[in-house]
Amino acid sequence: MYTPPYFKITELEEIQSFIEQNGFAILVSAQGGCIQETHTPCFLDDHNESLFGHLARANSQWKTWSENEAVKVIFHGPHTYISPQYYKAGFHVPTWNYTAVSVSGTIEILNSNQEKLQVIQSLVERNESRFENPWKFSSDDERVIELLAGIVCFKIKIMNTEAKFKLNQNKSQEDRLSVVSRLMKSEIPSDQQIGALMEKAMKKKS
Repeated sequence: MYTPPYFKITELEEIQSFIEQNGFAILVSAQGGCIQETHTPCFLDDHNESLFGHLARANSQWKTWSENEAVKVIFHGPHTYISPQYYKAGFHVPTWNYTAVSVSGTIEILNSNQEKLQVIQSLVERNESRFENPWKFSSDDERVIELLAGIVCFKIKIMNTEAKFKLNQNKSQEDRLSVVSRLMKSEIPSDQQIGALMEKAMKKKS
């Protein structure tokens, strides 16, 4: 991922928090000259050393992993278009502000039902925690066990992580404040999200 120094994020806690908040990712792998990708939820283990997730067994992507275990997982956060008219003065061109984390690693398939259950249960609990009365995952339900045959669960050992938050860090403080003002007045949720992230980044720098 091309990342100029002023857009690069290195704080591990910030990166880990981003992954947890934006867990629906793109899993990319290759076989020969063919690139394959799957959109799927992933989560970090407690030690932040591995990613876990699953895909449908009918999805043939997993069949290539025995030949090439190298994969990449891309997590996307808020993003939005930035118009030149948002800036205070001077010459500017259109751009796109966005947040993303790219994780590279080696993947292995988890074959036992116990491992599969742990992955699915973790995914359910993490996503149900937002509700007042979370739906409970029952590993004793025979129907659940039957469904496990239709999925492939995986573990990715993290080898490298890159994080890029492109938030006009290469612009003047005056221009950044002007962009934030325009974004926060927008009715588009992604505009407001990027505006809030820009404000946070500026306060952190100061």
